[in-house]
Amino acid sequence: VLRGGWGMSYIHFHRIGAANILAINGPQVVNAVVSQSNPTLPTFRTTQQGYPAGFADPSQFNPTTANILYMPRDYHSSVVQSWYVSVQRELAKNMLLDVAYVGNRADDLLALANYNQAVPNNSAGSLSLQARRPIQEFGDITYTSNDGKSRYNALQVKFEYRMPGNLMLLNAFTWSQAKDNGAGSLEAPNGNIAGPQNFYDREADYGISGYNQPLNNTTSFVWDLPFGRDRKWMSDANAVLDAFVGGWTFSGINTMTSGAPVTLTYTPAASFSVSGITQEFRGANNYRPNVIGDPYGNTSSITEYFSKTNVVIPTDPSQVFGNAERNSVSGPWFWQLDFVASKNFRLPVGPQTNVQIRIEAFNLLNRTNFTAPNGNRSAAGFGTITSTYDARQIQLGAKVTF
Repeated sequence: VLRGGWGMSYIHFHRIGAANILAINGPQVVNAVVSQSNPTLPTFRTTQQGYPAGFADPSQFNPTTANILYMPRDYHSSVVQSWYVSVQRELAKNMLLDVAYVGNRADDLLALANYNQAVPNNSAGSLSLQARRPIQEFGDITYTSNDGKSRYNALQVKFEYRMPGNLMLLNAFTWSQAKDNGAGSLEAPNGNIAGPQNFYDREADYGISGYNQPLNNTTSFVWDLPFGRDRKWMSDANAVLDAFVGGWTFSGINTMTSGAPVTLTYTPAASFSVSGITQEFRGANNYRPNVIGDPYGNTSSITEYFSKTNVVIPTDPSQVFGNAERNSVSGPWFWQLDFVASKNFRLPVGPQTNVQIRIEAFNLLNRTNFTAPNGNRSAAGFGTITSTYDARQIQLGAKVTF
């Protein structure tokens, strides 16, 4: 059987915090920032001193210190195209194979940036941030545009076999690649944010997506054990024996996936910064380091997963944008087996009253699945894995049907 389809849909306006709500804008609403890092300076304000007088007063609105919002007049809904082609064939009785190509293309997606991003400093790092801005009369300008795009291509293979003896096996395999030029706002998975590294070179941010999962294999099974009443063996078992060994159903899901993508980043010093925006949902820049060799370190270690030698922070204030690509590395792969044993009992109440007892085990083998390592080269814990996915969990449940 050959199947296929294509469709087009639209993503209409959606809120991403305050970044694309023009009503939350100056001078009626003031989002102002004071950047200070040296507590020894006489101008440094302590927490006890609070904000300067009139700092957020509309009458004192200062466009050089406030973060204002800008959306172009031609901002419009995003276009998403999806398509697939699949071939399905019965290989033998109760054995089915389905092979499909699945694609997705999205253009003019919502993207964030700093419209008034400064140019890099001079080699001495002596210029102020404001002196390097293209629009001198304003400070940071959060820019919401249609500059986003994404692409997805996948091979999907599904094998289904209903074996004799009430055993059903299903395996789904996906080999795919997802690419885009920015993550979703307010998500920031493993160093991925909505903003670019350099607003004036957005094409350099197009690469592997933060949601990319190239390999995904899921195997599931359901097996009605052939013991007990109404089953192949021990169908004449007495009530006591049937209560213990009869009527059981085993099922499970085995999941194996590639590791989560990680974007290598760094936190720039003030003289290296090209923006005063630090909130990713307002268009903060995503500074990336330089990679001069294999970015992986000892992948069997939870403290040296990435190489501190081959991932280096720029040292020239005039060359702040590193060559590391988005999501150029990934964390450890994931493997988990979930298992359920369930049994139905007939209750002597009404003609169709049953109770189902379930024993559910998540991560049955109690395998340690590590999350992604720290990808911020400026952090002391760079390359360190500090958490895991859930350990084994076992729960009991009961369900009554009538």
